[in-house]
Amino acid sequence: MNKIPLLGRLRSLFDTLRGNYWFVPMVMAFGAGAAAFGLVEVDRRLLTEPIPWISSTDADGTRAVLSVIAGSMITVTGVVFSITVVALTLASSQFGPRLLRNFLRDRANQLAFGTFVATFLYSLLVLRAVRADEIPHLAATVAVVLAAASLFVLIYFIHHTATSIQASSVIAAVANEIEPHLRSLFPEQIGSEEIERASLSIETSRRQLEADGVEVRASCEGFVRVVDEETILQLAVAHDAVILLHRRPGDFIAAGSILARVAPGYTVEKLGSALQESFIVGDHRTPVQDLEFLIGQLTEIALRALSPGVNDPRTAIDCVYRLGAVVSSVIEREMPSGIRHDENGQIRVLAPPTTFEQIVASCFDPVRRYGAGHISVVVATLDALRDAGERRADSERRRILASHAVEVHAASVAEELSARDLPMIQEAFDRAMKQIEDAS
Repeated sequence: MNKIPLLGRLRSLFDTLRGNYWFVPMVMAFGAGAAAFGLVEVDRRLLTEPIPWISSTDADGTRAVLSVIAGSMITVTGVVFSITVVALTLASSQFGPRLLRNFLRDRANQLAFGTFVATFLYSLLVLRAVRADEIPHLAATVAVVLAAASLFVLIYFIHHTATSIQASSVIAAVANEIEPHLRSLFPEQIGSEEIERASLSIETSRRQLEADGVEVRASCEGFVRVVDEETILQLAVAHDAVILLHRRPGDFIAAGSILARVAPGYTVEKLGSALQESFIVGDHRTPVQDLEFLIGQLTEIALRALSPGVNDPRTAIDCVYRLGAVVSSVIEREMPSGIRHDENGQIRVLAPPTTFEQIVASCFDPVRRYGAGHISVVVATLDALRDAGERRADSERRRILASHAVEVHAASVAEELSARDLPMIQEAFDRAMKQIEDAS
């Protein structure tokens, strides 16, 4: 079996198109072109009799109206492009270059830009169909309607751009993108009993594969964007093999680095190339299967806000609260074990698991390192850990929360703080520890 990982490639392609600023405007432009040709034909073949309010202008008047619409729309398109560039420049300097992806993916910006381009192209195509004895009245009227609609779109675009570059809006946009990924990557019901039975032999299988498995190496370099686990599982079942994955979404791989190990070794010749294709690699990370990428965006905003050049702890606090909400959501969910087995319960794929400890560390460690000297940020971090401790969780996860609270407290106490600041931190630390311990 040498199945091409179609599902993974489609997911990666969809995310790429979703993040391209040109895709939606291009589709809208093609749609406008098709509508122009279609309405002109409707005028020619069906509307042979004059219609009040539609057939009220002659050929010269129709050309003048369409020319004004086309000229104004291309001018507005240039203005919109200039506003977008300014917004991207501001966002890059204030929030970091990796946040540009969010602005390019903004559907409202794409639709606004597409509306102006589509109206321009539509008016241009209808204009060339105007004849002295053949006036496409219906198509010209639609052009006027599109121009009027574009005016309202322009007003909304200016409002949307002004609000979208605000720190609170940027943070909320990233946080809102995290929640759907939490539901897909960490479903609340996973079938834990079956996974638990398989977990009994995971370490034995992993050690055996490390010792006896044949390596499958990468043929290109870049960031792992998607791992098509369904295809990898089907490959393992079809060739009666066991596959140990060494890479996960978000990892950077160099050409020749180890992607996986396969046992028995003779199956590598049959499934090696398909296994390589199951790792979708690109020049940058994406959030399709990479939760830490989105978490990293929030921590990057927080760290930039805490830098001496910006010194905006309020923005960092907003990020901390959002990161705390992520931990609060994850703490009640089952964590995927990284094991995939066939219908008979035999282990077929072992992938690097995502642990609760890794998620908490990616949320709070960067803020702890760089925010220890900001009292309000320290208090907000301890409060976020306290809020997470209010959820139902086992003793191990509570131990992880408590250890982070202790580290945050210790890092802040090590700073040169005034006598008035220390009681605030101690009080927040005591509240957090009490909540974490009492709920256990």
